[in-house]
Amino acid sequence: MPDITHPEYFLQLARTLDRMTADLPAAGQLQRGDDITPAIQKLIGDASCVLMEISEELTTSYRDEVLHRPSHGPVERFGTAALAQSAVPLGMALSHLGHVTERLGFLHGHLLQPAVGKRIPIPLDARQPLQERLDLVAPLLRTAAQQLRTNAAELSRIHAARSRTSPAPAMPAEARPARVMR
Repeated sequence: MPDITHPEYFLQLARTLDRMTADLPAAGQLQRGDDITPAIQKLIGDASCVLMEISEELTTSYRDEVLHRPSHGPVERFGTAALAQSAVPLGMALSHLGHVTERLGFLHGHLLQPAVGKRIPIPLDARQPLQERLDLVAPLLRTAAQQLRTNAAELSRIHAARSRTSPAPAMPAEARPARVMR
């Protein structure tokens, strides 16, 4: 499991979402009749993996809380809650990608006739709803990425504040050396 208290983890996920945004099919691809289904499949897989990672972190966090592990403190709880904030825009992006998948399936089964070696242009009235859904995905991915960056900055501030207030990490009482009586 990644370190939920480390800002770099959040920044890495934000970069993943940035890459996904860049990989969204463009309107020109739809106009030319390019097959965008591999790109949609990859986007759905990547967004699902990030959402699954968030879900796994919540499961781990809950288990740690229930077992009263001393290592799970306020910074870990903040990290878990901060990570979960990106779940809603990711889920909404997946919903729109689901609609795109359904529309592509409809086009494949009902409107498009197979062509040998040629691209099949998608009619404008069918292309427009596809593009509208794809246009909704990018801002949602950017929102999730920005949320992750904001939370990474907050984690950095928390770490900086903790290092200013306590230069050495406090040891639990059972780990402290015993006082020698003279």
